[in-house]
Amino acid sequence: MEINRFYGSYCMSCKGVFGQGDDIVVCPECGTPYHRECYKKEGRCINEPLHASGISWKPMTEEEAAVAQSSENGTIRCMRCGEENTADMLFCTKCGLPLHQDEPPERPFNDIYSPNRYPSGNQGGQQQGAAPFPNTIMLDKNSEIDGITIEDYVCYIKSNPIYFVTTFFRFFKLKTKISFNFGAVLFPEFYMLYRKMYVRGILMLILSFLLSVPSYIILGSQDFMGQVFIEKASFIEGNTFQLVYQASNYALWAVRLILGFSVNYLYYSSVKKRIRRIKAENPEPNEARQIMALAGGVSWPAVIMGATLMFGMFTALMFVMNHFIK
Repeated sequence: MEINRFYGSYCMSCKGVFGQGDDIVVCPECGTPYHRECYKKEGRCINEPLHASGISWKPMTEEEAAVAQSSENGTIRCMRCGEENTADMLFCTKCGLPLHQDEPPERPFNDIYSPNRYPSGNQGGQQQGAAPFPNTIMLDKNSEIDGITIEDYVCYIKSNPIYFVTTFFRFFKLKTKISFNFGAVLFPEFYMLYRKMYVRGILMLILSFLLSVPSYIILGSQDFMGQVFIEKASFIEGNTFQLVYQASNYALWAVRLILGFSVNYLYYSSVKKRIRRIKAENPEPNEARQIMALAGGVSWPAVIMGATLMFGMFTALMFVMNHFIK
């Protein structure tokens, strides 16, 4: 008997997994499969990212389909990770994905555990129906954090999404705003520019420069690679300048520590605001995610521009101090 090569894949419209004997039609342009009734309901192929990329949808190989078919009786194959689960399981025991398309969408934030998730009577001392770790919550891409799905967050964040999604989830569930970020302590202005928080990054860069002016003056008055930028700087030995120097250093590190504990929440707020604006302006989900992918992520050019601006302000300070301060 010929193996259905679409078996084990899923319909983009209803998200249901194709089984043997399903009435399947494919998009004539990209090859994406649908249940016939689902395609009629949509009236078109909704796999727009594939259309935009010009790449054709690739079904399972015959070998992969044969493996999937062999597990049809008595087991359910997870369409995300491929784990074999017994037929009475509600969620994949390996990755937590719902195995039945009628699973309620609010499940990921439900702290109640189904006995079917751990069907054997005792696995390593674990009693039937007990979660492997107390207070564990299973999340998937459709889980929501403050009304936004994890899939949308990941699409926007792009770089290091696991760290930020778990941090955002903690902000939302625990109603806290504190989370330590070591990179933001050392270079808060460049970190915010890197994460595309441009306005906050520029403001912090200016503040950081102003608080560093006394340190830059001391640096410029010293011999650096055979050159002294500020030749007349005897005032730096005075008590007043030393007090200003110490106060500015304390203030700068205080600001850095504050941002080290708050920049993740600032980023969380920024990401939520931008995703909501993009989704409001683009109701079609696939189109919205394409825009999120372009608007989000990180920006090394912004970091380079910030460093260039900082160097320019330092150079201007050296020029002013050397030519106008007597």
